[in-house]
Amino acid sequence: MIGLKRGVVKLSKYNPKWKTLFEEESALIFSAAEDFIVDIQHIGSTAIPDIVAKPIIDILAAINSLSNIVKIIDPLKTIGFIYRGEQGIPDRHLFIKGGEDYRTHHLHVVEKEHSEWAKHIIFRNYLRKHPQEAQEYSKLKQDLLKKYELDREKYTESKSNFVERILKKAKQDLLI
Repeated sequence: MIGLKRGVVKLSKYNPKWKTLFEEESALIFSAAEDFIVDIQHIGSTAIPDIVAKPIIDILAAINSLSNIVKIIDPLKTIGFIYRGEQGIPDRHLFIKGGEDYRTHHLHVVEKEHSEWAKHIIFRNYLRKHPQEAQEYSKLKQDLLKKYELDREKYTESKSNFVERILKKAKQDLLI
């Protein structure tokens, strides 16, 4: 039901069980790092009903202070997460579950004030509220899959114009 080899793009039809998988994983994360995690959210396409998604559960967690990141590495390791560092986004720390051959979860850890927190929540909420644009995103992803099935980096990069357009619209909606 979930899991994907690193670097490969595969899309699955929306599965309502993804929400349950997020809730179960969220509880594990809280239990492992409850002294440091202040909020946790289901993000990415598996959090948006009725669109296709890579079958990897994306989780966004807010930490009380980045100085505590070293304090959650070992506790998260005990529940299967591997620490990967910032991965090119300053002050955003990535943990993966499932290893390189079959990743099942991506856990992004930031402080709540970090721009990545707002970006992911705003994007998810906007597409949940606007199903027609969510379907447009779903179609774009399917078209890009045909071009970049073996190049996840190019696949992700090619979605950026759509993502930026939606973020701009969502921020305008927030101002109204």
